[in-house]
Amino acid sequence: MDEETQSTATEQIKEPIKKSKGKKSLLVLLVLILMGASAGGAYWWREQTAKDFQKQQAADIASLKQTTESLKKQLADEKAKNAKSTSAPAKTACTPKAPTASVIENIKASITSGNTAALEGYMATNVDVTIAGSGAPTANTPTQAVTAITNFIGDPTTSTWDFALSASTLSSYGAGSYSKYFPSIAVVGKSGGKKVIAFSFDCNGKINTVLLAANEDILK
Repeated sequence: MDEETQSTATEQIKEPIKKSKGKKSLLVLLVLILMGASAGGAYWWREQTAKDFQKQQAADIASLKQTTESLKKQLADEKAKNAKSTSAPAKTACTPKAPTASVIENIKASITSGNTAALEGYMATNVDVTIAGSGAPTANTPTQAVTAITNFIGDPTTSTWDFALSASTLSSYGAGSYSKYFPSIAVVGKSGGKKVIAFSFDCNGKINTVLLAANEDILK
């Protein structure tokens, strides 16, 4: 083989080698580009996730602050309400008031005549009836109170009642253990058999308490 032929053959062998090297370089470059893109994508994803987390965290904090402020306001309102309720002046209890003179005379007449049914119209909705020596008073409707009084006075024709008792007599009743049933406006009567009945009144001038004593000695 002459020199010209050998030279041509050598060049033909070198050319594929150069092409192979070029392909490898391109492949490496492509891999580097892909790696860079992948790293960039991962970085972007991390940044986006971090931003989203920060936004959510900020929203949660704002919500908690709003809830806290609302609770503080509710607590302050409740404290103010309680303070107002505590500082509010207590309602003044009504002062017992005597009925008119004509009503007082009708109350007395209902006992002396035995027409106790008339008392019901002069009574409060609830009437405390106390029988001296028997314990605590019992709450009654006007009808029940009238029945108790009727049973107590018995037959009016067999006994007289006196509602013009002396100051000393009333004072002796008021000094005993039943003193609360003998205020200055009470209507008090005593029978010939020493029974005592006392009517007390509420702030509307209605009978709200009745004391029944089988003998005045219980009251002294």
